[in-house]
Amino acid sequence: MVNISEVIELEYNGQRTLNNYREEPREYSPEPYRRKYTQNWSAYNQAQTNEKFMFMKILDSLVESVGVKTYGKKTGRPPLQMTDMIKCCIMKVFNDFSARRTISDLKFAKALDYIERVPHFNSILNYLNNPYITQFLKEIIKQSSIPLAEYEKRFAVDSTGFSTFCKDKWVKIRLQHKKHRDYKKVHATCGVFTNIIVSAKVTEGNKADSPQFKELINEIAKDFKIKQVSADAAYLSRENTQAVEDLGGKPFIMPKSNTKALAKGHHPAWNKMINLFRKHESKFKAFYHLRSNIECTFSMIKRKFSPFVRSKQYKAQENELLAKIICHNISVLISSVFELDLDLKYLEG
Repeated sequence: MVNISEVIELEYNGQRTLNNYREEPREYSPEPYRRKYTQNWSAYNQAQTNEKFMFMKILDSLVESVGVKTYGKKTGRPPLQMTDMIKCCIMKVFNDFSARRTISDLKFAKALDYIERVPHFNSILNYLNNPYITQFLKEIIKQSSIPLAEYEKRFAVDSTGFSTFCKDKWVKIRLQHKKHRDYKKVHATCGVFTNIIVSAKVTEGNKADSPQFKELINEIAKDFKIKQVSADAAYLSRENTQAVEDLGGKPFIMPKSNTKALAKGHHPAWNKMINLFRKHESKFKAFYHLRSNIECTFSMIKRKFSPFVRSKQYKAQENELLAKIICHNISVLISSVFELDLDLKYLEG
């Protein structure tokens, strides 16, 4: 079978092209051919059976590392610790339970000294709607992806919708743009090797994709070496292609049928990308289709942590979606510990 990752590595080094690779002929068999996928079941089983305890330990270290401060009044009841409340909000999303049913798990967390006290379930909902914690949730997403910087050099950008309270499913109305305002959209960049999300932004469902591209890419350039960025035609623009090249990467954004190679202004990356597509379309598509990994990433989040948000308030919905991404990233880290022998400093002690 063609090893696409090997093709990409050799192609970037100018050693071979995709035409040098051929599928090995298969012997005739009356049985229908079924593609076989390798799976390290031993590592998978260990990750799944140890996930909840490891999740709490990694979450504790991540929250403590972002420097959360608790502010309170000089008089009255002492405020709840902000670090504890952020942990409680994320654990609620991880379990995909109501705030009331989350209390039992929080009692386990307190017994393990991950939180100082178990809050009232209404306090969890109030803090989930607090705009102050949004900045820390975004920083936790960033910190949770950094341990995999050594493995991730190629990225994919896309967006997906999440249904809100008592609304139709996003998949049914994704093409009915007048209804998008009732839904939340997550714009994200993921690494195509481990499916870790390295940057994310939550908007209303009617927000366009292309304007979010440069913000997402610039955010990951601080901690990751960008070698390639793939995206679909929704992100096609001269500014976006140039933004990738300026950060040291190669853009693979699918052109439209009427796209012209003329680079208006100072956008040489646009001309290079369009000419590559026209002269070597099959090779371009091999690189471009690494974008499929972010579709897999969104599917992982929705299947494991539900394709909708429970919260009714706008800020709570945004924070809940960011918490879903944190839960996904921690799950990826746990899998990487067993499958890639990833050494996490969060697991020390």
